[in-house]
Amino acid sequence: MADRELMPIDWLRHLKQRMAEREYEITHNMLQVPDYPPLPECPDCNVQPTKITDQVADFDDDGLLIDFTPCGHRFKVPASELLRG
Repeated sequence: MADRELMPIDWLRHLKQRMAEREYEITHNMLQVPDYPPLPECPDCNVQPTKITDQVADFDDDGLLIDFTPCGHRFKVPASELLRG
């Protein structure tokens, strides 16, 4: 996956924390779709994404693949980092 930038494990932890806080705010305040808090910004361009997707790669040492839409930046956290983190 040469077209993906490496994402440090610390940034992944930060992303997970921000997503959990967002989910808590949505459920705790019983928010509806137009009132959802924004997703965390793309770490490369700081653009507010409309979608963040992640998937676990099942080949080589690709680990976790994370994509931001609409900016299109793509990241990976190698499996070796995930195991240490």
